Amino acid sequence: MNAVTASTFSSVEQIVAAITAVREHPVLLLTDFDGTLCEFKDAPDAVILSPPRRLALSALAARPTWSVGIVSGRRAADVRQRAGLRGSAYYAGLHGMEIDGPDKQFQVPDLGALHDEIQRLGNALADATASFPGALLENKDLSVALHVRAASPRDRQHAERSFWTLARPMIEAGTLRLQRGECVFELLPNIAWDKGDAVRWIEADARHRHGAAAFPIYLGDDRTDEHAFDAVGDRGLTVVVGSRPSRAQYRLPDPAAIERLLTRLATPHAPH
Repeated sequence: MNAVTASTFSSVEQIVAAITAVREHPVLLLTDFDGTLCEFKDAPDAVILSPPRRLALSALAARPTWSVGIVSGRRAADVRQRAGLRGSAYYAGLHGMEIDGPDKQFQVPDLGALHDEIQRLGNALADATASFPGALLENKDLSVALHVRAASPRDRQHAERSFWTLARPMIEAGTLRLQRGECVFELLPNIAWDKGDAVRWIEADARHRHGAAAFPIYLGDDRTDEHAFDAVGDRGLTVVVGSRPSRAQYRLPDPAAIERLLTRLATPHAPH
């Protein structure tokens, strides 16, 4: 895979042209949610997919040879509700550990085995970080995440220290793993599964539904999306959002550019 440099942004037309070149194949379009489809907000609950992006993705999902999906750190049900897409789509939550497909669901084995322990830890973490303005503890039922985007540097440091003190025993015991994202620290069951595994599962299911292998496209901004970029490899097309180093083939600056790409792909003369 030829990775883009951190200083090089691609044009939307470059990416559309690359997809047009494979118009005879089914297409599988997968994308991250926060930071890719949607701009980040201080409060995760404030994020919702904008109408133009919802309409473009819904139009692509309605094409008979296209499959569309969202792969997120959010719970699958949460991202489904916030996306509000019309028609069939894949929703992969918890970084791909649960997948809600058009006619099939998947969850990694033993995902819920630590539910009670995670809830106890989540309650303790919420109490420990509540006194730091701008630090937000998100309980996802099967994981907990500390968001520090809105915290001052001092409060962020104190919140992270409290978070680490309580989480360290379960991390060092191998029970939980720490997932670092954009101004977020998340504790997940220590299960060997990531967004790349989710991409491969969705690809296999889409192949079964279409009767042929699809050309995979993946859009993402986070470090966790690198697993998905690797899973797609040179068999498809990958786009990173932002300026961080990445193994993706193309680069766009922000979710607004992703909106332009999706709108362009959804126009009648774009690749079908």
